[in-house]
Amino acid sequence: MTNIEEWKTEVKKYNSELNEKLKISSNKKELYYGFEVLDGKIIKQPKILFIGINPGKGDGKKGKNIFETDRISYLDFFDEDYRYHLAEKTINFFKLIGWNDEKIKNTFKKEVVKTNFYHLATENVSDLTTILNDINHREEYFKKSAEFSIQLINLLKPKILILEGKSVFDNIVEQCYGKKVWNSNKYGYLYDNINNTHIIGYSRGRDFTVKDRAHFTNKLKEICVKSQI
Repeated sequence: MTNIEEWKTEVKKYNSELNEKLKISSNKKELYYGFEVLDGKIIKQPKILFIGINPGKGDGKKGKNIFETDRISYLDFFDEDYRYHLAEKTINFFKLIGWNDEKIKNTFKKEVVKTNFYHLATENVSDLTTILNDINHREEYFKKSAEFSIQLINLLKPKILILEGKSVFDNIVEQCYGKKVWNSNKYGYLYDNINNTHIIGYSRGRDFTVKDRAHFTNKLKEICVKSQI
């Protein structure tokens, strides 16, 4: 994979083939809502790349086939009627490290990319697993999703990669990089020497305490300073 256009083409092709397989073979059609690859747009060499585990069901409409959106949904935080809990959590992380609203808005609009490890939209990961097991496609989909995720990291070379949740952190850092760096403060950190990327992830579980959040944001602030962001 040599450029982002090739990556886009391969992702679209694979998702289209999986969609056809689901149409023909799935007995769990009520559990999935289509595909969403990027939340916002591709930006070359972004300051920050976020990777979550998979898109949620969103507005609940079936058959979505979204590759990019007009803007990253984290900016919904600044709308009066926003309803996106993860946006609030993410923006508050950056407020805690001292960023003001103007810096957050400008950075997230121009220099941040957001995607997910899996592109198949379901209400939760349990539903995703049910769907994939139903069509005997779980192992294949994991391998392909890991491949696409690592390719994107290598192509974009973000200064900071933020992994949203322990499951996606394990999928990428433990399974793909072969490193076990998750710590007792419920976050993990790894430096990717090849891409010059700081990789950090945090727990999205209920056990992620105020103290854990402080440890995570202290590390996030440290790597933002190192990356001159």
